[in-house]
Amino acid sequence: MRRRGLFAFFASLAAPSLGCGRGGPSRSDSDRTIVFKHQPLWGDPEPFRAMLSRFEAKTGYAVVTEALPSSSDAAHQYFLTSLEGGDASFDVLVADVVWVPEFARAGWIRDLSEVFPSATIRGDFVEGAANGVIVDDRTFAVPWYADVGLLYRRTDLVPDAPRTYDDLAREALAVKERGAVEYGYVWQGRQYEGLVCNVFEVIWGHGGAAFENGRLQLDVPEARDALRTMRSFIERGVSPRSVTAMAEEESRRPFQAGRAAFMRNWPYALVEAARDDSPIRGKVAVSSLPTRDGTPGHGTLGGYQLAVNAAVTPARFDGAVALVEHLTSLESNISMAVLYGRNPPRRAAYASDELRSRAPHVAAVEEAITGARPRPVTPYYALLADTLQSELSAAVSGIRTPEEALQRAQRASDRIMGMGAR
Repeated sequence: MRRRGLFAFFASLAAPSLGCGRGGPSRSDSDRTIVFKHQPLWGDPEPFRAMLSRFEAKTGYAVVTEALPSSSDAAHQYFLTSLEGGDASFDVLVADVVWVPEFARAGWIRDLSEVFPSATIRGDFVEGAANGVIVDDRTFAVPWYADVGLLYRRTDLVPDAPRTYDDLAREALAVKERGAVEYGYVWQGRQYEGLVCNVFEVIWGHGGAAFENGRLQLDVPEARDALRTMRSFIERGVSPRSVTAMAEEESRRPFQAGRAAFMRNWPYALVEAARDDSPIRGKVAVSSLPTRDGTPGHGTLGGYQLAVNAAVTPARFDGAVALVEHLTSLESNISMAVLYGRNPPRRAAYASDELRSRAPHVAAVEEAITGARPRPVTPYYALLADTLQSELSAAVSGIRTPEEALQRAQRASDRIMGMGAR
């Protein structure tokens, strides 16, 4: 099987990266050692090490962290292989918001409902993040930080945020035609999961539901209009043809270099744009995504959750849960926002004076975070994503018409969901 053949490669990428700053003890040393698998946070690692050191001092557990590939798709592939094989070499893991139902159904992560009741999760965390970790009213992970799709603009070129797709196209072309920028609007159009996020946002912006009553709503007028809008951006020159090869960084770099007027991206790009050496420092604002009718758009919910490996031993389970509690606490939410620009999923964090004073760029996207919508919450999402990425890419690239691509995607997704139901 292909995914097993890749195991050695992914395992080599996931070698230990730090042991709370001291090259912590190996797994064989003690059941008081908790191993945490996570993707890079970027930025200075010292504040995160200090956060873990506080946990160690408080609980007596030692924490060893091990880095995963930065690519979400690669990390998912790693977990498919290791968790399916019952790998007990790590205790706590990060899970993308769309992985939790899949991992829970497979029995790969622990039910944490006794420690984190679903009612508490729903009360403490924003709706989208809570929905992503609760399966059949049971809690299988706890939100760690949240992401959401945002519209970025150069405020020196476009003072006011466009509210509709027509406004966005008109203003992007106007700035481009003045020679102020090379590109009007850049976004993530490469064939990967980021494209799916972009497309869902435009479907929602056209009044579509994307997922309803356990079925993807693809072969419908709203989705067809959404793909026509995205393809028209390329055909009209609003977006460069190279946007079909862009992921997050491929779109951020030209925007940050001052070569684009607008960009769709995640909140991390706001931190990058504000760095001292950024050519557009002080010239960037974010807003909700545009829609067809001008009402504020919904960004796709992203971010990571913390789960406990189902293969964790009883001796380490309490320590694993304690680490999850520590890293997802209100204090840690605020620290992650201030130190790494990661948006808190806890509602209370946005009322914090510390957050508003030390990380105003994070506090500014509260409305977008609370209004974010998740991708389809289903254990079969990984299978659906393969089809979606392929067909949506064909549509925005002009290989197939929106009608053809969506009909094909609808048939395939219906087969997947039908097999799952049986």
